Amino acid sequence: MRSKRMIRSVLHTPGARQRLVAGVALAMALIPMAARADDEALIARSSARHIEVYAAGGANWCQPSLHLRMVLTSESADRGNPAAQVELLDKMRREFEQTCPTAERADANVSEDGNITGHFHAERSSGWTFAAVTPPASTSPASSSAEPPPPWALSPDGSTPQGADATPAQPTPAATPPEPAPAPAAPSITIPPVGDQNYWGYLLFAGKNDPSFLANPDVQRCWAQGHMQSEWFRAGSDDFRQHEILEKAGQDMQAQSSVIGPNLIYASIETEFGHYDFQTGTFPIEIHGDTLNLSGSCAGDGIPSRVPLHVPDMQSITGFAMSPEDARNFERKRENFGWMNRRIWVLMTFEVNPKSASGNGGQTAYSATLRGYAVYGNSHMETPIYQAGPEQIAAQRAQAAKVAAEKRQKQLMARRDSEIQQLSNAPPPVRMANWINDDKPVELFRSLNNIRDTRFASMQNNGSPVEASFLVQTDGSGHKDVATTWPGHLDLTMADEKATFGDAGWYLVRGTLSTPTTGDFPDAQMTVVRAYACKQAQCADATDPTEIENRKIANATQAATGAPAP
Repeated sequence: MRSKRMIRSVLHTPGARQRLVAGVALAMALIPMAARADDEALIARSSARHIEVYAAGGANWCQPSLHLRMVLTSESADRGNPAAQVELLDKMRREFEQTCPTAERADANVSEDGNITGHFHAERSSGWTFAAVTPPASTSPASSSAEPPPPWALSPDGSTPQGADATPAQPTPAATPPEPAPAPAAPSITIPPVGDQNYWGYLLFAGKNDPSFLANPDVQRCWAQGHMQSEWFRAGSDDFRQHEILEKAGQDMQAQSSVIGPNLIYASIETEFGHYDFQTGTFPIEIHGDTLNLSGSCAGDGIPSRVPLHVPDMQSITGFAMSPEDARNFERKRENFGWMNRRIWVLMTFEVNPKSASGNGGQTAYSATLRGYAVYGNSHMETPIYQAGPEQIAAQRAQAAKVAAEKRQKQLMARRDSEIQQLSNAPPPVRMANWINDDKPVELFRSLNNIRDTRFASMQNNGSPVEASFLVQTDGSGHKDVATTWPGHLDLTMADEKATFGDAGWYLVRGTLSTPTTGDFPDAQMTVVRAYACKQAQCADATDPTEIENRKIANATQAATGAPAP
């Protein structure tokens, strides 16, 4: 009876029926903890049973069809006990009658540690008696030790594609030949538990690549404090009990990292979608920057407090497609008294290069590649609005580059005369920098780099590559390790395997420079991604303002249309 009174106390407290639980804003610095969406209402709570019940719809949760989510905390004795969970849900029948008389049916999901572990259904006509619902099987049983398929390998309904000899869950009715689809359906995405995402995902990634990392007591303590709060709190200052919990935390991390794909980190951000674009059939999303910071609250030896992921292709996430009819219904469901709830959550799958680590112990940065993402309407990330895998991301990246090139082309044409005049007043190093960077807008503050400053910047970052543009004079020809007489102590290698430097002479080059950290002033190494063979000494021919502007317009035209400008 006590748990029933605790449930009723929330429902019958003035204003509690429409109480919204504010979410934790992730922005670009991600906090490793679960957030609650503001489009759900907390309608019941039992502190004795350690449960909370949420209803979809926020202030308008009372509908003919109720969609509930019962969250069991780590201290709940009802975890893994469907009979006890049904008992808890059945105690709400009176509350439905009194609080939401228009309700006719209810579907409830049980959530434990961010995972849905049970599905239940009840009808008014059956006296609000909940019963377990078994989702239809869509895959054949798989070995528990097998690695889960990557998010983009799933079918549009979220199931793993069946083999040729698999038995379908339901017979397929005869149908007329379908109309051709305008594009292949985007793949679905699986959601790792909250404890495997963001900063916690980094810990699993680090442990998978270095088993000794999981044996670090500070790492184990961090995991225990984040995932075993109750046990850790009860241990108090008992050294032996703490030691047992730390060992358990290490084992838990080992188990969790074994089911995460190699070098994968899952991370999510909260953002907003824009107004529907009728020309492209998408809701736009704008993601600023190409660095995602995974921040944690742990401190200790060998544990970075912040992990920046450098993901250049993250900005290829420009929106999510939806037909006009679906978009209209989507907006209607999210509108409330004239206010449109535009908050969305984007869960991304990153493939991280463990060898790209740079920085100090307190902040370790990595280079990563976006491999998949899904868009969700709330932070629980249970039902995706849109999913994308490598093919969709590649198409979006190409489209975004084309749109940017078209915009750059129009801007260049409109500003051509004024920019030629500005370049005429700029010093030669600025003009040369704009010449070799002809795929970028005119930048009057961009100049050729100084070799000494660039070497120092690389050395400061443990020899990591630094972007740079130089005027060089080669001492020979070839593809790899071509020495220079100017500026000297610099060897050049073409990034393109088929590209080579011709006879010794003057070049403008652009690429990344890295500096060996050992030896007595060793030669710096530069990977050249763009090179121009100058026709005059010291590249005097690359300082003509009109030719610089013409190169930029031609480059933008080619990128926008796929063909060189006439």
